[in-house]
Parts: sequence; structure tokens; C-alpha cells
Amino acid sequence: MARARIDYSSPIVSLDLIFCQAMCIDPILRDKAKEWALRSGGMFRVRASKVVDQQKYIRWDRCHNNPVMEDKIKWGTVKSVPRAIEKVLRSYGEDVSFLVDVARQSIVFGNISDLIRCIKAIGADEEVEIIRAKNRFDPNFDSKASGGFRNVSLNLRIVTHRSRQLGCETHVAELQLLLLEFAENMHVLGHRRYVEFRNVRGE
Repeated sequence: MARARIDYSSPIVSLDLIFCQAMCIDPILRDKAKEWALRSGGMFRVRASKVVDQQKYIRWDRCHNNPVMEDKIKWGTVKSVPRAIEKVLRSYGEDVSFLVDVARQSIVFGNISDLIRCIKAIGADEEVEIIRAKNRFDPNFDSKASGGFRNVSLNLRIVTHRSRQLGCETHVAELQLLLLEFAENMHVLGHRRYVEFRNVRGE
């Protein structure tokens, strides 16, 4: 029996469904982020611990075969329900279909060349459909709009056998690609200030 074609143009109007899909796609997105980081020298944030000598970020290609180190990675988590509702009411006119960052991960890079390598790896991945890209490194981008913060933000769908089985292949997730300097500035107080900045702007 032929599989029914999915109408990707039909927006999801249920917040419950968006979160259900986000929880399903989360481990799939994480595995993809690992794969892309391995190909491009990408790094992930490490939880504070004496075991890792207070390193904040570590290259995935140096720890992916080490279960102890992998367990120390602080992965991105699904957006909280209160924050999602806040964004829907404040910024999206109560339209939940605009939520495209409920499932999210970040990859950090030591230089722009590695970041570009990652973008190329993602673009070559046949299981990924890039829906939208925001390049905040573009010289024409007004950094005042982001409080001086710069990154590349990708909204994408991941269409694999597993995501189809779970019914989450239509979900749009977010992947942020950051340079180490910006990632470190966003850590703890920096991130809080960024959130406060966006709250003032009503975002």
C-alpha cells in the first residue's frame, strides 16, 4: 500500500502536537548534530566538572568514542511550555505554527572555516530539508537587533525512517551554529541578558 503524501504546507495548530513531535525529534536531531560536528570539528558545551578541568566546550571528534566524556555534554533541551506560550502570545498572534525552535541544538566552532564546513555537511545531507536560514554573520545584518549576538540559525526538517515511524518528519527544529567567543559570552549571565533584551523587544 502506497504511503500517503504529506502536505507540508498545512500548518500545525495544536501546541500539544508540536511538543509531542518535538520530544520525538529531539534525539534524532541530537544524533544529527553529533554527525555534523564530527565532520566539521564542531564542539559541544560540557557541564561544569572537575573531571574535564573546567572546560566549557569540547570538540566532538575528541570525545565521541568516550562514553564518560559524552555523558558530560550538556545537550540542548526542548523549549519549556511557559516560554513557548509566551512567544505565541507575544510575538506570533496566538499562531502556534510559527514555533520552529521547540526542538533545538547548538554546535560551537573555534573558527569560521569549521562553521562553514558544517553548513556544507548539512546541505549535503539528503535526510535534511533546510526551511530557513538566518546568517547573523552577514555584514549587512544589524547586530543591534540581536544585542550584538551573531550566529547562523537553521530551521530544518529531518526525514529519516525513524522520524517517519514516529510521525515527526514534518516538525521544524532549530540548529544554531556559533563561534566559541559568542558562545562563551552567552554563557550564564550573558544568556540571561540576551533573554532580557528580547523580552524588552517583545520577542
